[in-house]
Amino acid sequence: MLTNTAMQKWFLGKQTLVLLLVIIAIGTGLRLYNLGYNSFVADEFLDINSSYGYSQTGTWKAWDFNYGVPATENINDALDARAAVYKWQVAQVFKILPPTETSARLVSVLWGVISMLLIFWVTRYFTKSKEAALIATFLFALSVSAIIFDRRLRMYAMFLPVYLALTTSLYAFFEQEYRGRLDRVKHVWEKYGVNVLFVIPTVALGYVAFLTHQITLTIVPMFGVYVLVMSILLWRQGNRKNKYSILTVLGILGLVGLIVTGLWSKVSYLFVFFDNHYSYIGYVFGDFAQPLMGMLLVVVGAWALIKNRETHKQGVWLAISLGVPLAMAIWLWHRNAGPQYIFFVQSFTFILAAAGVNWLRLLLVEKFTHTKKVSLIVLLLTVLLLPNYLYFQEENNTYHETSSGGNPNYRKVFTYFKKQHQPEEVLITRNFRNYYWSGAQVPVYDFGGELSERNFSIADLQAIQAKHAHGWIIVSENDLDYIKGDAKDYIEQNLEHVSNSNIRGAIEAYRW
Repeated sequence: MLTNTAMQKWFLGKQTLVLLLVIIAIGTGLRLYNLGYNSFVADEFLDINSSYGYSQTGTWKAWDFNYGVPATENINDALDARAAVYKWQVAQVFKILPPTETSARLVSVLWGVISMLLIFWVTRYFTKSKEAALIATFLFALSVSAIIFDRRLRMYAMFLPVYLALTTSLYAFFEQEYRGRLDRVKHVWEKYGVNVLFVIPTVALGYVAFLTHQITLTIVPMFGVYVLVMSILLWRQGNRKNKYSILTVLGILGLVGLIVTGLWSKVSYLFVFFDNHYSYIGYVFGDFAQPLMGMLLVVVGAWALIKNRETHKQGVWLAISLGVPLAMAIWLWHRNAGPQYIFFVQSFTFILAAAGVNWLRLLLVEKFTHTKKVSLIVLLLTVLLLPNYLYFQEENNTYHETSSGGNPNYRKVFTYFKKQHQPEEVLITRNFRNYYWSGAQVPVYDFGGELSERNFSIADLQAIQAKHAHGWIIVSENDLDYIKGDAKDYIEQNLEHVSNSNIRGAIEAYRW
């Protein structure tokens, strides 16, 4: 028979479970609603082509929907196999469901649900608070960036939870005390301070994470900074013989060895020092209704965890897990700034912000006698004030996009083209979007993109016109960077501009 204390613990556990399930249900609904309404954009086309191609052929070869066969020409075959561990899952969906926008994005939605469950567990593991775990899960469930990436055919939805699991497993390997009965494992822990039970999970997660995205390597400097910080903290306490100090010395020697042997020059091209991409700060904290409030809660959460003896190391780990990749993104990464590249560490933002809210809740509980009311008020204010609800009221968002939005509705544009084009006409456009003129069997001239050796010129256009008396040119604003100025002027001055309600926004169609 359960005692009153046991029953109370069971009841609190049941309450937590119910709240968690409600949060996950809300988050799942936000990710599934109108999932296929907006057309594919940007690199989603690459992933639908290669995923469907793999489902049809068993090899990573892009599918040409225009002719219904594997693509005979491709800009870069490596793009087809990129993030294969994610796209393989999408390919399995296509063996059951047709390749619609909805079915193609279901894998990302699934990983979004996994992310919510994982964030709850990881937050509770690091903060030792189920309240903080519920808050972090809620913030992620309503996170604008999380909803966007969990509704997009890209590997980023999978990368966030895999990377989060990797960092947690690495922490457990390096810091979690072993209290079991395996003598050898206990001996290693007592002698070297590492928990070897987490070696295999860490290696396995690291491998999967790297296959998903090479930014996984960010964990190396992150871990190095953590070791250095802990070494300094212990040195200040007079403890100079510890695993942190040993690894710090080994790390410095290893870095010197890379420089001396010249190996550093082979990896330094990946970095651009002090490039000042401060927009990453906005990406990380843009999920909060008031970004400054979010930043403050993250700082408070990190401070509260670090000052607590029971969560001191956890607080340092979480703060560095967020801070180091963010600092590298701002000052070191050799790539165009984009929210997709920093999304994988935003889980730490929600965890630390939740820890900050929970610290504030506990502080107020100490000051007032009506503890339940105080807790409810703090949690209610968190629910009402932190998420960026205004996003869902915007004219253009992940659920609906008009002609004023930044992404063209390729579905409408190319559906109109399929209905209007004549058998003798050809098409000049970015061929990797051929999903939307599926089955048209129209000759296509691709003017390439960022991987092309040169931009499309007036000579290229005139050569095509000499072969074909009639044709179309369909270009989005993003494509204009790959068309030379003389060709742009020639198109506008000599070709018929197609005006139709289906061709609106950041895209234009011309005909000759």
